[in-house]
Amino acid sequence: MENLISLVNKIQRAFTALGDHGEASALPTLWDSLPAIAVVGGQSSGKSSVLESIVGKDFLPRGSGIVTRRPLVLQLHKSDEGSREYAEFLHLQRKRFTDFSAVRKEIQDETDRETGQMKQISSVPIHLSIYSPNVVNLTLVDLPGLTKVAVEGQPDTIVQDIENMVRSYIEKPNCIILAISPANQDLATSDAIKISREVDPAGERTIGVLTKIDLMDKGTDAVDILEGKSYRLKFPWIGVVNRSQADINKNVDMIAARRREREYFASTPEYKHLAQRMGSEYLAKVLSKHLETVIKSRIPGIQSLINKTVAELETELSCLGKPIAADAGGKLYTIMEICRLFDQNYREHLDGVRSGGDKVYNVFDNQLPAALQRLQFDKQLSMENIRKLITEADGYQPHLIAPEQGYRRLIESTLVTIRGPAEASVDAIHSILKDLVHKAMNETPELKQYPALRTEVGNAAMESLERMREQSKRATLQLVDMECCYLTVDFFRKLPQEADKGGNPSQSIFDRYNEAYLRRIGTTVLSYVNAVCAGLRHSIPKSIVYCQVREAKRSLLDFYYTELGKLEQNRLSALLNEDPAIMERRSALAKRLELYRSAQAEIDTLSISEYQKERTRTANSAMSFEREDFGLLGPLHLNSIDWANSNHRRSIAASLVQGTYILERDRQERRQGSQALAPPWWEFFHFKLIRQLVDDADSCVFGAIYEYAPPSSHCNDSIDQSPRYVIAFRGTINKPDSFSRDFSLDIHVIRNGLHQTSRFEIAMKAVQNMVAMVGDSNVWLAGHSLGAAMAMLAGKTIAKTGNFLEAFLFNPPFLSAPIERINYGNVKHGLRFASSVITAGLVLATKGNSQTSQSEDPFFILSAWTPCLFVNPTDHLCSEYIGYFEHRKKMEEIGYGAIERLATQNSLGDLFMSVVRRSAEATEPLHLLPSAYLTVNLTPSQDFKQAHGIQQWWTPDLHLKCNLYKYK
Repeated sequence: MENLISLVNKIQRAFTALGDHGEASALPTLWDSLPAIAVVGGQSSGKSSVLESIVGKDFLPRGSGIVTRRPLVLQLHKSDEGSREYAEFLHLQRKRFTDFSAVRKEIQDETDRETGQMKQISSVPIHLSIYSPNVVNLTLVDLPGLTKVAVEGQPDTIVQDIENMVRSYIEKPNCIILAISPANQDLATSDAIKISREVDPAGERTIGVLTKIDLMDKGTDAVDILEGKSYRLKFPWIGVVNRSQADINKNVDMIAARRREREYFASTPEYKHLAQRMGSEYLAKVLSKHLETVIKSRIPGIQSLINKTVAELETELSCLGKPIAADAGGKLYTIMEICRLFDQNYREHLDGVRSGGDKVYNVFDNQLPAALQRLQFDKQLSMENIRKLITEADGYQPHLIAPEQGYRRLIESTLVTIRGPAEASVDAIHSILKDLVHKAMNETPELKQYPALRTEVGNAAMESLERMREQSKRATLQLVDMECCYLTVDFFRKLPQEADKGGNPSQSIFDRYNEAYLRRIGTTVLSYVNAVCAGLRHSIPKSIVYCQVREAKRSLLDFYYTELGKLEQNRLSALLNEDPAIMERRSALAKRLELYRSAQAEIDTLSISEYQKERTRTANSAMSFEREDFGLLGPLHLNSIDWANSNHRRSIAASLVQGTYILERDRQERRQGSQALAPPWWEFFHFKLIRQLVDDADSCVFGAIYEYAPPSSHCNDSIDQSPRYVIAFRGTINKPDSFSRDFSLDIHVIRNGLHQTSRFEIAMKAVQNMVAMVGDSNVWLAGHSLGAAMAMLAGKTIAKTGNFLEAFLFNPPFLSAPIERINYGNVKHGLRFASSVITAGLVLATKGNSQTSQSEDPFFILSAWTPCLFVNPTDHLCSEYIGYFEHRKKMEEIGYGAIERLATQNSLGDLFMSVVRRSAEATEPLHLLPSAYLTVNLTPSQDFKQAHGIQQWWTPDLHLKCNLYKYK
């Protein structure tokens, strides 16, 4: 237990070295959570003498007025008997003081360095460690003595300043208050008792020490105080007799002083009956023991606080970003990486991973068509304009058949108006792309970290977008100009000739410019223009996407990357200049995080056998209760059961298996009646327990048979899909009462000999009797881990008789090399392919090529049974089922189905053993199944325990992947 105080000492020293003195700051501190003993008393109450008596050395400054002007954190370390005594200051590391008068002088000098010569006070503590075989492990904080008036040289606020400092220490709930009061003064006027009563009214954290008992007036004594009659505290008062000033002047050593103190209490009639619990030696032992007890009770909370704070510091550091590299290459890499992250965020906006890309489509689908539709051709196709352009195009000779030049001029002057919507579309897309740049920059924290880089990257992106806009605008307007330059001849050739419309070719030129004729020209031109608009509605978006959107995705920062490689180191450094406050914060957080991690490692590696045993026992008891209590852990969300819902069926089957686990735990803990925790696990779903399956070897409960008995008022359309009976088997319990037997059965599973055990015989007989009594359609099998292996073997055995039970097998063991844990798909497939070929070859070598009919093939007969398998890919005990079925499917797809049909019925390990043993009979491997309904839990698991646990299978909102595999 002594390591506990040493642990707290290390943490306190480390925090102080970092500049953390427990005062309020923007950074987290452990000071408030670390138990400590604060020594409180008024001036001249005997505080210094008590501390020196505990240490056994003269080392504290003495004098009139306020001598202690800074908190002194005094850490006592008991060293080996016969070792030399020495002291160390934290501010003078590696310097050992063996002369304790030099220690006194260093305390005075260090106080003056911090506070000056003007008797000011400071909350920054001095850390002093004393190593001696004559002390107990203890940590004390000596605080300035409480005073009532300021003397010359002290500020007027000194009284309140000292009280505030003392209060800041003792009001913390983890602080033990050592209240020093002189016996020759009225206890009602004690400064220490007054302030401790304010922060600890019940006296639960206060240890009272009565000094100067030997200086009381004759005829008076302190018995009432020491016996707790005058002022009661939770802990008994302790009296001490310190050295007198004359003793101090004569340099009377502590050993003699302690002897005289013991003699005083033993020989004084008033205190003789209290002598065993009086004196500075007893005080030191009480304080050490009590401090250990308090630390022991606080360690779990300290661990929790440290873990939480480490996570918070890591999160904040992650948000602040990594520190800047020193070399030019590192700086360039950092800038490139930040640009890559920004570029990725930008592409995700355009690709729809993030919001914003839909606005581009809106321009093409709504804005452009609406703009084209709003175009007014009234001015270009008015009668006056048509007549003007037609007559001007005829020149001195009127057109003979059709006014071709007039048509061209009319169409060109009309089509040119489409440039407006085309150009507006380019600008709209440009505006959207700019907005997405701002969004992507805001979503890239690293750019916030470096304002100069953010500005430069933003400018580079905007310049690229501007270049892309100009290119897009040129290309898009060229589409319009091409339509103006070249008219589609086929359109006009298909127009009806004038004669076909009843026109007269011989009519005069003046008749040919009448209003009806001109209106027909206008109608023809409008039809052509509308056809061109329809085509441009599709070609303009293509041009814009090609020139702007696609280029923005592909090469937004390409030009900037080129320029970046030419920059010198000073320019790169300027880009990575960040807010000095952020740099200072990161540095402080990094140091504090390192400190917390160090404290975390110290606690984690501390070997405290008795504490660990007690904590483990208590924690296991609490955790066991939480795992077993249905109200805390059960699937309470299933208050209405839908038997047609596969999630409900799975959750109920898993809960009934959990009920079997807790039946055995109830037996081990002797919980009966209202104390039993198992019944809610089946009663909540309207089941009742009709039989416990008990192992004949150790009398443990390994299974249970439940009967579904819903109330008569229960009405559910899916009730026909419910079972009448469920037979559930538990897995291994890691408890002494059952582990030995469970573990031996696990070994039998590994050796493929589960069918030879008496537990399985009991289980098999129970299943056969139930099927014979109510039929296979009314019975479910369920099991977890070892229980799943037992349920699988029972299901396979009874399926060969033509009875197919619905089975829910949770985390069933698959005994094979953990190929599924390999991350490379090609490697996995290659290993499985090689294994299949070798297995098939061994089958042919050992069993020959004898053919059996399907009616005689046991594997084919078993294929009609489709149990429900539930596996977790991070549980290596069952994850191979995933590869087992997927590989069989893949082999069929690539044309090697015949090989796999041989391999899937046999275990490579069992075949090797049969070859070695030359055995004619080979036991059918347990885990080989023809068909199954496989459910894989893809929800991330924290560890193997969670991945293998039964609890996961009734948790709502799981990420599941389900596949049906039927043997062909």
